[in-house]
Amino acid sequence: MNKYALSILGIIPARYSSTRLPGKVLVDINGKPMLQRVWEAACRSKYLSRIVIATDDERVENLCFSIGAEFVMTPSELSCGTERAIYAYKILNEDSEIILNIQGDEPLLSGTIIDNLIESFIARNADVGTLIKKIDNNEDIFNPSVVKVTLNNESNALYFSRSPIPYLRDYPQSEWHQIHSFWKHIGIYIYKHSAFLNFNVLANSELGKFEQLEQLRYLQNGYSIHCIETDQHLISVDTNEDLELVKKYLNQKQ
Repeated sequence: MNKYALSILGIIPARYSSTRLPGKVLVDINGKPMLQRVWEAACRSKYLSRIVIATDDERVENLCFSIGAEFVMTPSELSCGTERAIYAYKILNEDSEIILNIQGDEPLLSGTIIDNLIESFIARNADVGTLIKKIDNNEDIFNPSVVKVTLNNESNALYFSRSPIPYLRDYPQSEWHQIHSFWKHIGIYIYKHSAFLNFNVLANSELGKFEQLEQLRYLQNGYSIHCIETDQHLISVDTNEDLELVKKYLNQKQ
């Protein structure tokens, strides 16, 4: 049992189809499928009581068998990763007090990052939490694959967007990252049990539909999302360009 004496479940939604990078959870990154890298990072967490991959495809199922990962099969028509995680949770007959929704496209994730998120979330006593990182270059501010978030004074999310937020009207765009702190959202969520299960009963978010960002369903329905900063380098893989950036980064580390 971890030091918090809490049951903490990690679920990794792993839908095979992807509009911009089909089959991305199984793409090879320097000799390992991306999903395997995420699962191995979760396995290095000292707080997670159980780790389950939630998938809709037999190719991902086969990977789970080969690496010894626990998994559940979920319907393909589920609209987002959180719905897939909730479906898996119910199949598992789980009663964990805290649930992590760990995106399968974060190949640079580590057990330490996951544990820091858990520690900060429990200390804050929030309902929903997620990770953010300060953006240190202008290119990411204007890249729609990099999800941005603006914060209030309590470090709760005001809004998530693929567009640059905020818009610095009177300043040259080439200097934006030097003038203001822009925050990148990292695709991992942590929830109290009640907030996690309430996601499915909340009204669908028109904003979430337009931005293709499921977390906006919480914001549009009045929930707060506490944002916890990390200084670790992470790259979410949505495109081939993202994939090449990850490979380049790993090659430089060797």
